[in-house]
Amino acid sequence: MEKINSSYTENIIHKTGSSPFSLHKTIIEPGQNNALYLHCHPEAELFLLEEGSVDFHIESESFTLNPGDGIFVPHGMLHNAIRPTNCSKTIRYYAIVFSTEPMERCFSKNSPFFEAITCHRQECIYTILSKNKENHKLLSYMREILNLYDTSPSSCELSIQGYLFVCWQELYNLHFSKFTNSSDDNGINRDLFHSMDYIQEHYSDPLTLENMARSAGYSVSYYCHSFRNLTGSTPFEYLNRIRIVKSCELLSSTNKKITEIASLVGFNNISYFNRTFYKTMGVTPSAYRKA
Repeated sequence: MEKINSSYTENIIHKTGSSPFSLHKTIIEPGQNNALYLHCHPEAELFLLEEGSVDFHIESESFTLNPGDGIFVPHGMLHNAIRPTNCSKTIRYYAIVFSTEPMERCFSKNSPFFEAITCHRQECIYTILSKNKENHKLLSYMREILNLYDTSPSSCELSIQGYLFVCWQELYNLHFSKFTNSSDDNGINRDLFHSMDYIQEHYSDPLTLENMARSAGYSVSYYCHSFRNLTGSTPFEYLNRIRIVKSCELLSSTNKKITEIASLVGFNNISYFNRTFYKTMGVTPSAYRKA
């Protein structure tokens, strides 16, 4: 599993009884813009929206979810959700956070059930849209898990874990099975993961494409092409996402001026910082600080 930056890793043990999963029910009242704070965790997540609408962000990707829709979040990926400007209703959702370790004990990580998600995390994001008939079975399994939680989660651990296996099978059938890896792919991914670590460590520096490509040992053109194939975003989109994440931490935990925070996280132009922050978070830096 890839290294996860501890500065935004959720400090919660996701466990029910003796099983490595947990369920979280959240209600966001009208007027609250942040529906889900920016975070990540080493477990995977199945998110189900029951009421309202959200713009769900995973790394550099954005997805609009409506009532009845869900989304699968691969392990270790930064994600958050905000209220769209056209939604004034109460937002209600469930998050099923679960470790894949019980499945990995039955099937090795080299099995087709895990090979794709290990090397293609960004591509393995899957929106579970209720309007698509092929998603109805997966959505029904997710609701079975919610029903068991409402009944008595501690006495239904095995049943819930069984449904998580079934959900994983559905995700594989619907999406994961599309991705296969060769030994060349694995080598490229290792180089790019090393580069991503480099970006996370040096985000406040005046990084250039040449710097980032050199950290992977690639030419600029090959690096940009490979990076986008792996992550779905350009190197600078990924860099800006990391910088905005860090600025969110500083806005929440310090009284530093916004101009100073922009400079500390690597932006040398306050207007560009403000535009990038709004594009990523859906609110201005000052509004985020007040929320």
